[in-house]
Amino acid sequence: MRSSWCITRIRDSYLSSWYWKVKQRRGAKKALIALARKLFVIIYNLLMNDVDYDETSFEKAKQKQEKFRVKRIIAEARKFGLEVREVHLAV
Repeated sequence: MRSSWCITRIRDSYLSSWYWKVKQRRGAKKALIALARKLFVIIYNLLMNDVDYDETSFEKAKQKQEKFRVKRIIAEARKFGLEVREVHLAV
């Protein structure tokens, strides 16, 4: 549990940002328990698969969540009768 609390203080990590999103929806205590469980699952998989932790492996999850978020916002705008087009900008 203490390790979960420490993770919440690291601002530029996937797990920390995940915690803050869950905290907004569920509350601090439930988000902390969920983070602890998520951390234990990650540790278990790292040990079972004999691999090192790599923060960049969560980039795919972030991109998938972002695409889902954009689709949801577009669908909601269309409910209100707005015409929406996706524009992809090259960065």
